[in-house]
Formats: sequence, C-alpha cells, structure tokens
Amino acid sequence: MSSKSFYKDSNSTTHILFILCNLIMIGLSVYLTTHYFEVKYPEGLGRASICDINSFFNCDVATHSPASNILGVPISVFGILISVFLLFGYLFNDERTEGTNHAILLINAVGCLVLFIYSLVFLGGLCPFCTLYYIFSWAALLLFRKNSENLTVAPMPLGIYGVVTLGLSFAFYAHSADKEKNYSAISKSVVEQFNQLKDLGHPSIESEFRIVSATEKFTDAPVQITKYSDFECPSCKALSQVLHRVAKAYPGKINIQYFFYPLDRNCNPKMTRDLHRNACKASYLAACLPDKFAEIEEKIFEDQGKIDNEFLDNLAKQYGVTDCMNSEETKKKVVDYIKTGDQFNVQSTPTFFVNGKKIEGALPVIQMKAIIESILTK
Repeated sequence: MSSKSFYKDSNSTTHILFILCNLIMIGLSVYLTTHYFEVKYPEGLGRASICDINSFFNCDVATHSPASNILGVPISVFGILISVFLLFGYLFNDERTEGTNHAILLINAVGCLVLFIYSLVFLGGLCPFCTLYYIFSWAALLLFRKNSENLTVAPMPLGIYGVVTLGLSFAFYAHSADKEKNYSAISKSVVEQFNQLKDLGHPSIESEFRIVSATEKFTDAPVQITKYSDFECPSCKALSQVLHRVAKAYPGKINIQYFFYPLDRNCNPKMTRDLHRNACKASYLAACLPDKFAEIEEKIFEDQGKIDNEFLDNLAKQYGVTDCMNSEETKKKVVDYIKTGDQFNVQSTPTFFVNGKKIEGALPVIQMKAIIESILTK
C-alpha cells in the first residue's frame, strides 16, 4: 500500500493554500534581499523602509546582525530557493521530489525557529518581514505534513537543488564582491550628493553632550557633526558605531554633539503615538551624565535589546543619577533639546548634520569617511 501523497492525494484547496504560502514567501524573501543590499551598500543619502516600524519590529535589527548573511550571501536568498524548490515539485509530481521537499520544509522550519529565538534573545527585536516568512513557512509545513507521509530524500532532486543553490550562492557572492569593489565609485557619488546639499546651519544652542571633542567650541573643528538620535532606534545604534569609528580614525579633526530626539510621546511633543516606550527615560538618564556622555551613550546602545524600566533604573543607580533622572529639571532639558529639531524639520531618527548639511538615516563607515575626507581636503 502506497503512502499518502501531498501532490496526488490532497485536494485543490490545500494545493492553492500551499502555492499561496510559497508565493508570499518568495515575495518576502525578494524584498528582504533588496533591503539587505540597500542597507549594506546604500547608493544615496537617506533611506526609508516600510519594514522599519519601531525599535522592536525593525528589519535593520536583522540586517546589521552577523546572521544576516553567509559569506556575503543574504540568507533571504535561501528563502527564495526553498520556495522555488517547493513549487518545483508540482512539475514532477513524484515520490522522490515529494519526500525531498518534505525534508527541506522541516529543515527550513527548524531554521526559522532558530532565527526567531536568536532575534528575540540576542538581538532584542524582530524583523517583521522575516517573522512573516517564518509564519508562512510553518503554515506550508503544516499543510504538507497533514497530507504527506513521505519523508524519503532522493539523490536526484537533492542533487539538482544542490547545484542550483551553489550556482545562485556564487552569483550573489560575486554580486556582493562587485558591490564592495565598486564602493569607491558609490562613495564618490555620495560625496557629490553631499556637496549639493544646502547648509542649514547649526542648532540654536550648542549641546553639552559630546561624543568626541576636537575643540572646545563646536564650530571650530574642521568637521562638525550634530546627531539627533533615539536610544531605542536600531539605525541610531548603527550610526553611533560608525561615528565612534570615524572619531578614532580622524583624531583632533571632529566634533560630534548629541541632541535627544526620542520617538516617545512622554517627552516628544511631535509624537502622537509611542514607537519607543523607554526612549524618553533613557534620554533622561544620559542627560545626567554630560561628562561621561560618550561612555553612557555607547553603553546604552550596546545593551539596546535590554532597555526597559528595570534596566534603566539599575543603570541610573550604578552611575548614581537616580534622583537626577527623575527630576523635572532633567525632563525639561531633554524637551528643550528635542525642540531644537523644529528649525530643521527633524521627524525621524537618526537625523544628523555634517557641517550643517542634513542627512537622514545611517551611513556605512566607508561613505562617512569619504564625506569627511572631502571636507578635510578643502
């Protein structure tokens, strides 16, 4: 007696649902692959994404993590391949392909579970489109397992899948390598775009919160960077890491000042809903430590996934600023810093200014260095 077959024995409704799951998985994977290259190799100044919802649901959380790629190949590419292989089974409709696809579905589901747990535990957030991929992957597996008893992996379809996977992986590896190779040209284009930006000047007040100081007066340094930032924003964390690196690369050349702009209606009058519920409190804490600001800024961003009331209370206690953090004077100071963004129409984070020129979103180190070097050579 033959075992129950998904392709031959399940009804048309099941097949339609399964095909639909896979088409959605392909669409999500294609978007995530595009998003990966836009983040890793941006070709312009400023980038917005429908996938960056708040500090917890944010594609950049995953994109900036070590698990985003394997040797430069985005893992989302394998999501495309898996869905294509599963649809490929309808062309052959035999036991060998069905058993192999069943095994692939199981492996994919386990991989999705591992990535889901990794994101929650180690990254402190979820990529929303990745999560949707996980959900539709598990739904596809449930449909298949309910209607198939075949788990036998066959050499021929497995060999075909292996050759296709290696070929496509090599193509994307070469694409990533080509992106790296051509990055100098992209950086040149970014500098040209930067030079065309209007100089908007500086905020009405100098910030007492410096990440690095080349000169006592902010405008005396050759390179002056003003950053509007939110401690719960993943892209702000990425920009912070970039700025700390360039500060070390150009000692004595850069002033970087920090302006609070939490996307939290508890202190930001521009916010109509909470995106980051602990961002104001994190700002109050940091505002109490102007002399140690670079240290506390780096510390909070380092532990961004742990930010909650308890974490901030413990950190304030550790630095001895609990009373300061909760004082009305500190809260008013943070609001005053937020309001300076009105003159520049700051609406999102990170927004930063290099010598008065406004840039929205994070930039990779190589592009930031290209802009700085273009300023220093003048």
